[in-house]
Amino acid sequence: MDKLMKIAMQKDIPIIDMELFGKEEALSHSMNGLCIIAIDKRKVKSHADYKVKSAHELGHCITASFYDESCPVTTRGRMEQRADIWAIRNTISRKALIRALKNGITELWELSEHFGVTEDFMKKALRYYNLWNGN
Repeated sequence: MDKLMKIAMQKDIPIIDMELFGKEEALSHSMNGLCIIAIDKRKVKSHADYKVKSAHELGHCITASFYDESCPVTTRGRMEQRADIWAIRNTISRKALIRALKNGITELWELSEHFGVTEDFMKKALRYYNLWNGN
């Protein structure tokens, strides 16, 4: 988490606690080259959840992965994937993940705890690094 906060500070991207309405738990917004991240801490389930949300939203900001419904090139799925890939690369390296697996940390929940991320995010990381054969 410290690495993520350091990146946010270096890039002048504030991460603020803000009440978000509806189902939104976190969001990022860019305007005139400035990006801001809002996370509704009342909807955050755990420290791992906060870390994943922060990494994902930073991914949007740093890769400029924002979608515009009027533009067919910047589809929501494509932009979400770019943000996820940035988040994965900046929270779990392939080398560290392989080392953990070789050291016997093989269960999804164990890997999630080891890296301080959610199980869903760990699945994405394992798929991204081609180390997951499950659903």
